[in-house]
Amino acid sequence: MALSSGGWAPPAPAPGSSSQPAACGGPVPAACCTTVLMSVRVSVCHSGIRPLCLPGAGSETLRLQLSMDPIRAGEFRLALRDTSGSRSVFIAEFDLRSVQYEVKSPRCHEMRLAAPPHDCIRFNFRCDREAEEWATVVMSSLREAHRVANINAYESDGRLNSTAEAMEQWSSASLPLTEELCLELARAIEAGDTQAASQHASALARQKAALTIQLSEKNYADGEISLSVVVEDVSSSCCVTVKVFPYMTVAALKQQVFLEYGFHPRVQRWVIGQCLCTEPRSLASYGVQKDGDTAYLYLISARQAHVTRQLFQQDLESALLAPPPPPGSGPSSQDWRAYSTLPSRLPHNNQEQTEWACPSCTFINKLSRPGCEICATARPDTHVQQEKGRREDRGESGSSSSS
Repeated sequence: MALSSGGWAPPAPAPGSSSQPAACGGPVPAACCTTVLMSVRVSVCHSGIRPLCLPGAGSETLRLQLSMDPIRAGEFRLALRDTSGSRSVFIAEFDLRSVQYEVKSPRCHEMRLAAPPHDCIRFNFRCDREAEEWATVVMSSLREAHRVANINAYESDGRLNSTAEAMEQWSSASLPLTEELCLELARAIEAGDTQAASQHASALARQKAALTIQLSEKNYADGEISLSVVVEDVSSSCCVTVKVFPYMTVAALKQQVFLEYGFHPRVQRWVIGQCLCTEPRSLASYGVQKDGDTAYLYLISARQAHVTRQLFQQDLESALLAPPPPPGSGPSSQDWRAYSTLPSRLPHNNQEQTEWACPSCTFINKLSRPGCEICATARPDTHVQQEKGRREDRGESGSSSSS
């Protein structure tokens, strides 16, 4: 996409993307359902040769928005929206792979189009904190977009293609041999036998077998560690400590936090080591190795994540009914948690609870509140009964002490 004196001139659409950029002052693009990762208020200036045609460009009526396609991996969109009127209007939208992004100062960032004429736009933020949070999210998204693009380019050369014809030729009779080859390949790699590993890999490649390759748990740091988690939403922040294993995936961590704190996995956005985390990767791959390592959890609203009260309740019930892991399939600790899905047991009822999570908007409320402070949703019955029981216990203890 390039800038012109009359507005925004759209280029040819990016491969694999059907969405079209918005023209200057145009309506919201009719694209597939996207997830908004972050949106901040900015003012902009055009540092190129030609003038910039943006309504309200010098004021703070513009919002810079980063979104992703939950279906297509690596599809990120950077958009400018005008919020000066009674409704929000999309001014322009970029494929994140088509831009270069640079932090110029604590409150000034620069975006340059990778294709000619290489127009350049500078964004001015209201405060250092917003600028820093935005930079963390957009830079990690940019790295992820380019990583996926490189993988797709490699697959398009025909070196990693898995075709439907290969699946049709698959025979159940060859399954025992294929499994044995996988075991032998794992043993050869662990022993450092490159020749045997090459032979087994070649045999598997000739069968066109679909494989899932992952590291064994013994490649990671031993034992459970304490992860320091900074939790933030639009209005508040706090710090909590979460017990994790380095080999856990980000998806498993989301499920654990869901059960322990009531934040649905869809509202969670994890940032570790200035990287926006993806669900299949392990915590160790982001540098989580020892007690005290820090992670950042950003919470979006339930409405923005399309989490309804019914969906929340269904997923919570599924979590509570998750079966325990089979013996010997994980760490030997007696306090094993089924991190591949969800923690397999609830906290004991005799543990003191001082807060409750709203099932509608996920806001953490004080235990004394009968309804959510943000959306006024009634407190779940379980918390009402617990509070009533505590009050009765306090009344009985007071009566006995007075007598």
